[in-house]
Amino acid sequence: MKAVNQPVFVLGILPRSGTNFLYNLLMLHPDCAPPDPVWEDFLVSRLDLLAQYSDEVAAQWDPRWGVDARTQQHLDRSLGSGIARFLQERCSGFRVVAKTPRVDNIEHFFRFFPEAKLLILVRDGRSIVESAIKSFGWRREPALHSLAEAARTINAFRQKTAGFSERFRIVRYEDLWLDTENQLYEIGEFLELDMETYDLQRALNLPLRGSSELKSGPAESVHWDPMDRPDDFDPMSRFTHWSDARHFRYNRIAGPAMQALGYEPKAVKNPGGLFSIQGLVLDAGWLLKSLLRPLYRRLRNS
Repeated sequence: MKAVNQPVFVLGILPRSGTNFLYNLLMLHPDCAPPDPVWEDFLVSRLDLLAQYSDEVAAQWDPRWGVDARTQQHLDRSLGSGIARFLQERCSGFRVVAKTPRVDNIEHFFRFFPEAKLLILVRDGRSIVESAIKSFGWRREPALHSLAEAARTINAFRQKTAGFSERFRIVRYEDLWLDTENQLYEIGEFLELDMETYDLQRALNLPLRGSSELKSGPAESVHWDPMDRPDDFDPMSRFTHWSDARHFRYNRIAGPAMQALGYEPKAVKNPGGLFSIQGLVLDAGWLLKSLLRPLYRRLRNS
């Protein structure tokens, strides 16, 4: 498939990073279409299984047949083309936009989709954590560790795929929100979309969908019905109420990985005393959970 006939893959660092916002903006382009009925496909998230399949199959091939590394590359490309056709088959004549708010196994992406275009959406981790807690009831400590792991995954992917730098683009949610017009034209150029046909005014007045700020109370679930933006709506202010102790914990767990993505942490001194003890307890608890988690999985699957 040519690049312009390939799906557009949108991956978010974590849920609450704004993938719905970016997806809805792309959907305003007349050449783009949704992957009905699979709204969040998670296809990239399990590419490790496809990589294992390809490796185990290729291991059975006899070199005397004349097979080599290029033969397995052909297999990998064919597997990726099958996935692309799965996404594209309901959208004949359009460019399907495949969305997943996760970056798990992104390191395998270009092995199976060497001609595809990939958008990776990142956002200030403090906003993500706070929004996830409010929207989905996430617990703070696991959210911080999930954020750090996802950021490290993106950083490693960026370093190891320098040869594919023209095939992927990291988009900052904050830039997309504050400078929508310029960001959209840059993204459109990257995706080889004709932006002369794009309805920019609709994009600039796009209603809100799924924001944690749309909840009227703690018991209400997040919904994706469109709503007009309140005049005081500010998605960059999610964590303005954080204490220095909370910033210190964030900096310790996710700060370096997020800083590598361009998000500067708030400089705070070690609060000391009770907060230091609390941090040590949290570190010990997380280490214990990490050690016991594989055992729990084996017992559950036995």
